[in-house]
Amino acid sequence: MKYSFDDKQHLIDFICTEIITTAEATFILNCSRQYLDELVSKGKITPIKTINRVRLYWKNDIVALLNKRNAN
Repeated sequence: MKYSFDDKQHLIDFICTEIITTAEATFILNCSRQYLDELVSKGKITPIKTINRVRLYWKNDIVALLNKRNAN
């Protein structure tokens, strides 16, 4: 998928709405950091970037995982 931004503010808005941290992901999934780490190690979810201990995720991936979990 290709993204195009008109200016820096559009990029910032995109990042703020579409990219989330581990803390935000655990809040959405209502799970612990350890459980999220387990999902990553099992390949159920893939972070888009890892910086030290901070992982960033696509919000849509986390919401899709939540929906899949709720469907079962």
